[in-house]
Amino acid sequence: DSIPNRIYTTQRIEVPPVIDGKLDEACWELGEWQSGYRQFVPVHNAQPDCNTEIKVLYDSKNLFVGIRSYDDIEKITRRLGRRDNYLGDMVGIQLDSYHDRRSAYEFVVTAAGQKMDMWISNDDMDLNWDAVWYVKVAFEEDAWTAEFQIPLSQLRYSSSDDQVWGFASWRYINRLQQESHWKLLANDGTGGVYTFGELHGLKGLPVIRRIELSPYLSGSITTAEKIAGNPYAKGVRFGIRGGLDAKIGLSNNFTLDATINPDFGQVEADPSEMNLTAFETYFEEKRPFFMEGNNIFAFNFDGDDLFYSRRIGHAPSFIPRAGMVRMPELTTIGGAVKISGRTASGLSVGILDALTLTESARIFENNAESTQAVEPLTNHLVGRFEQDFDRGNTILGGIVTHTHRSIRDEHLNFLVRDALSVGLDFTKFWADRKYFMEFKAIGTHVGGDQEAIRRLQTSSARYYQRPESGLLYDTTRTRLTGMGASFEIGKGSKGHWRYSEEVVVRTPGLEFNDLGFMKLANTIENDTRLTYVEKENQWIFKEYEVSVSQDNIWNLQGKGLKNSLELEADFHFLNHWALSLGAEYETGI
Repeated sequence: DSIPNRIYTTQRIEVPPVIDGKLDEACWELGEWQSGYRQFVPVHNAQPDCNTEIKVLYDSKNLFVGIRSYDDIEKITRRLGRRDNYLGDMVGIQLDSYHDRRSAYEFVVTAAGQKMDMWISNDDMDLNWDAVWYVKVAFEEDAWTAEFQIPLSQLRYSSSDDQVWGFASWRYINRLQQESHWKLLANDGTGGVYTFGELHGLKGLPVIRRIELSPYLSGSITTAEKIAGNPYAKGVRFGIRGGLDAKIGLSNNFTLDATINPDFGQVEADPSEMNLTAFETYFEEKRPFFMEGNNIFAFNFDGDDLFYSRRIGHAPSFIPRAGMVRMPELTTIGGAVKISGRTASGLSVGILDALTLTESARIFENNAESTQAVEPLTNHLVGRFEQDFDRGNTILGGIVTHTHRSIRDEHLNFLVRDALSVGLDFTKFWADRKYFMEFKAIGTHVGGDQEAIRRLQTSSARYYQRPESGLLYDTTRTRLTGMGASFEIGKGSKGHWRYSEEVVVRTPGLEFNDLGFMKLANTIENDTRLTYVEKENQWIFKEYEVSVSQDNIWNLQGKGLKNSLELEADFHFLNHWALSLGAEYETGI
């Protein structure tokens, strides 16, 4: 990082402020106000048009941050919106509480008082992460102020008595489209969290051993058209359910989450989507239990996920074809437990086990009612670890997932009984993250009835039955085994030129859809990318980026599946306009 580091030394207080946004309590007279923000955009490292000051305090339970943003009050943009929407003028802080230079918590407030929070991992933002924290804004004669209260219970940190956290703060002036930073982050692709400043002075932070128990009881009323002769369409249906969620802080940096029949009634619904392809739609995880520490469990393989938590508690797999039917909407999660966290030495560990119960549909036919199993009792297990070395420039990790279904009904034999996946990943950066190399290897093994393996062989991921596929379609198989590997190397930051070369191999039997998300097997893919980046103001441009890439895909039998050449260009002008151009030539089947 060629930009000088900045350090803020915080001060402990005994009497906390009242969170009203005014910054007029006695505690705000303590400690140091720091300014010196520098422009990130539109002119990197230039003096901002308006001054900004920040102060950080803490006590045994909370971190307090005050930000004073000087400006002409009449020109400030104040827009109300939903949580996590970027609108108008804003200020924010970022906390790398592990100081691993890879992940951080971000807390933002707009001039209208709207909150935003997110989890940052390897510079990817997850807006689905929602913490419990407090912030208010107020207005002075020549500035607007923001007052943050962030409970330490919402953060994860080491047990060290004297801590150093990664720290950053930023401000956005909407009318100028100008973003400025307390510690100017690199714009050369090195990585945002990697170039944070530091927060010192955090001493004697408490060991967080919080215990949160959340029992619930909920009722429901469902109305539908009444149909004569159908006992399941009576117009109105009442329902009741209950359960328990628990969160236990095992230490400052490890948390145990447990749930019995969890309540997902308040979770945002998935967007409606019409899928006309042979592949299923990927939906983001929004359920709170699975959101906690989900970055620790992530293992991405060429755009697919070895662990896809939406598999747990999915809709039943079997649909009866006779009579009038009342189907359960989702599979019930009878119980689940998860331990996740990170040690001070850079070891991330996550273990998750979940049991989904047998689900049955009610069937009314020939004036008689019966039940039929539509999903068997299933156990899901995931274990994941990552170890950082050399300030996060070397990362070694691994993952194991296992699904076991207790199938006792013959009509459910189309489901896999046991599915095992293992993976290993290694990432290396060098020359101050100018160059990178990444290697991943995975292996899978699934077993079940002949019907289940036939279903996998003929799925859209592989099509063994297709004429001239070159694959042996064996209707008597009871197992399927596969492997995959990827290797990528390139220059990812610094200078104008960036480039990368990647090769990905998937054998025909690769299959991890029981607890992961995968679209294709039996492929060899080669991807080459060359990019020219300009971050300095040039002529009429604020910044621009032009890239050319080629992508080739074959199956392991040597048949070409896809060849493409793509040109992309993004231009940002000094007048705040933007232009994106793209062209692609593609051939394939």
